[in-house]
Parts: sequence; C-alpha cells; structure tokens
Amino acid sequence: MNSRLARQIVTATALVTVACAGMPAQQPTAPAAGEPAAPARNNVRKAIRWKQLNYACDNGAKLIVYLSADLAKVRYGDDVYLMKQTISADGNRYSDGKVVWWGKGTGGFLQEDTPDGNGKMMVQGCQLEKPLATESLTGTVSYLERLALPSNAVILVQLLDVSRADAPSRLVASQSINLGQRQVPVPFALTFDPAKIDAQHSYAVSAKISVDGKLTFITDQSYPVLTKGEPSHADLILKAVSATSSN
Repeated sequence: MNSRLARQIVTATALVTVACAGMPAQQPTAPAAGEPAAPARNNVRKAIRWKQLNYACDNGAKLIVYLSADLAKVRYGDDVYLMKQTISADGNRYSDGKVVWWGKGTGGFLQEDTPDGNGKMMVQGCQLEKPLATESLTGTVSYLERLALPSNAVILVQLLDVSRADAPSRLVASQSINLGQRQVPVPFALTFDPAKIDAQHSYAVSAKISVDGKLTFITDQSYPVLTKGEPSHADLILKAVSATSSN
C-alpha cells in the first residue's frame, strides 16, 4: 500500500469517528398509535397484609390469629399454624388438615382436625380482648310455593365474594337459622367483618333450606350486595330443589 492511499484511509476513518461521536444516543422506539406499550418489568409481589386478633382463653392461655383474605395464621404457645378457610355451616372455620381454628362471633377454640369433628381440644373459651367492629347484611328468606316447613328446618344464609368467574366463590360470612315455629318470610341479619370487604370486588348473598339434612329450597339467581352501588339488604326468593333441578 502506497503512502498516499494509507493517508486517505486514515482521514476517512477519522471523519467517520467524529460523525458518530456527534450523533445522539439511540432512544427506545415509542409504540405506534393504538399499539400497547410493553409491560413494565416489575415482578415484585405485594406483601400479604395480616389483621391481628388477640384472644384470651381458658386457664389464662393466650392465642393470636392473623387473618388475610381466606388465610389464617394461628399462634398458640410456641407453635404457628398456617390455615385456609373451609366451608362451614356455623362460624368461620380454618384448617391445615391437622389442626382447626373455629372462630364464632367474638370467640373461638383450637382443636385437632379429625373427620368426625371430635378431635382433641387444644384450647377453648377464647374471647377477643378487643372486640371487632362489625356490620350487618339484612334481608328476608322466602319462597312462593304454598307449603309449610317443619319446625326442624334450617336456613343457611351466606355472603360470598363472587369476583372471579374462573374460580369458586369465597365465603365471607354465614348465618344458620333454626326455623322453629316461624314460617317464611324469615328475616336474617348476617354479621360480617368490614375489613374483609374490598370495594373493587363483587359480592352476593345466597340461601338454602334443609330439612333433616336434605336440601329442599335454594336460591337460583344472583343477589348482588354491598359494593359497586349494591344495597346492604336483600329479599331472597328461593325455589324448590325439585323445580330447580328440572329446569
């Protein structure tokens, strides 16, 4: 390579270097109109918020329950049990498969979880040291059939979180009513913890009537309540199970 050609190559390289140095750094390309923006890379999970409830139990024992949605952590002595809420006809029942916590009103008890429900009692007579603020969902349970129910009929009213269409409804609170000498319409006042209600969620109330353990009447439509402009009172009209199953 002769000296003249070498000088030309050096000069051209220098010019390219200077031109590149003066160019602005490349910026991310903005999405076109109507095109969704790329999702932010934020994989941080929100921390679970627990609500602490302190109980004083028989023989001076202390028990602490931490609640979050359908989960419960129960601290008793040196042990901590992580439990999930299960469906029950009376009270709020949480279990890990081995130990069960029954919360009923402002009280509760802890016992071993067995299939027959007669597990060894671990601690009982537990009462909240500071009662919770509560609210009530009121209404009536009735049906249109000209039929009198026997006195041993039992009405179960449930408040459910029905926000997710692809998942089972979550039980928020329930009330069991022994019919006795009454007939429909039967009033109910379902007490619940307002801290369990999310204004962004959807809730509904349902009811069923059983006689000797056999289901006889049930709600066959949704009764929205509490959030998104829905009322805190609902008059439920139940349908006979035979009529419901034939539709």
